[in-house]
Amino acid sequence: MKKTIKIIILTALTLFVFGGGEKTKAQNFKPSGKTPSELSAAEIKNSAEGDFNKDGVKDLIISTDDGSAIYFGKSDGYQLFRDYNLTFKNDDKITVNDKGVIRIQRDFSGNSDVFLFRYQNDAFQLIGGKKDRHKSEHYDYSYNFSTGKMIKTDGEGANKKSETVVMPNQPPLKYGWFPLRWDVLDFLFEVYEDNTSSSPSEMLIFCIYRTMQELEMMHWSMCDYESYYGKKLPTEEMDGTWSALGIYESPGSYNSQTNLTISKLTNGTYKIIMNESFQDRSYESQINEDGSNLDELDIPDEEISKNVYIFDNGKFVEN
Repeated sequence: MKKTIKIIILTALTLFVFGGGEKTKAQNFKPSGKTPSELSAAEIKNSAEGDFNKDGVKDLIISTDDGSAIYFGKSDGYQLFRDYNLTFKNDDKITVNDKGVIRIQRDFSGNSDVFLFRYQNDAFQLIGGKKDRHKSEHYDYSYNFSTGKMIKTDGEGANKKSETVVMPNQPPLKYGWFPLRWDVLDFLFEVYEDNTSSSPSEMLIFCIYRTMQELEMMHWSMCDYESYYGKKLPTEEMDGTWSALGIYESPGSYNSQTNLTISKLTNGTYKIIMNESFQDRSYESQINEDGSNLDELDIPDEEISKNVYIFDNGKFVEN
């Protein structure tokens, strides 16, 4: 029976099955330009202007299918501050208030998620937001990361009740470091609150991992938040790295296994190593069709790929 192992750095089949690399290609944003149309070669999906850094000149946030970017205004146009893998949907609402706070609202099924980002400490940090579920479940949570408090409101009309609770200590959550989904942050808050051994630095690991899931950088069984492996978060190893494992087995179709490690480097960036294997099992259907002996079948080789990324300020770069 033919069965060999081939080391394959990257194949079209691996990209199709695992989904890796599709959302980490080079962005189309340019270093500078006078207008939004001069800053990106891709179609602009969303944009908003405002004075983010309070220097009296309008700045810009822009989004395309490949990601998003923030530009600071200069006397002769715009200069790129940073670009990110984070993308918006076509109907997301992006506005900037007179204090330079970026407001992103995502609507769905009559509900909405709101995120507020302010430029501080050389980054755009999450300062608050709202998870509004009054349409479907009659409640909302308003977060204020500056005060560390959350207002929970339940019910409607005369039955409406509110309470203020203190949130667990959070690390600075920066734009591009987590998916624009309040249910993801809710879950991370709960994990942090229930696990007394957790730390803000560990929570950043969780945020990076959830971002990878949202970008579909791994096999779908690990990216689906409701699946067995999708619900799991990375665990810390003895050497200080964090690891996650995903296994998918489908008789008559294929097997896959993903081993992922995340480690923080001395320069503050994060290194992500993803080893994936793929075994085609479609040959098994021949056993039922013609009664062939397994040893007589031409079993495809197992394919193994290795991808290495550096996560730096909201962007995954292949290394």
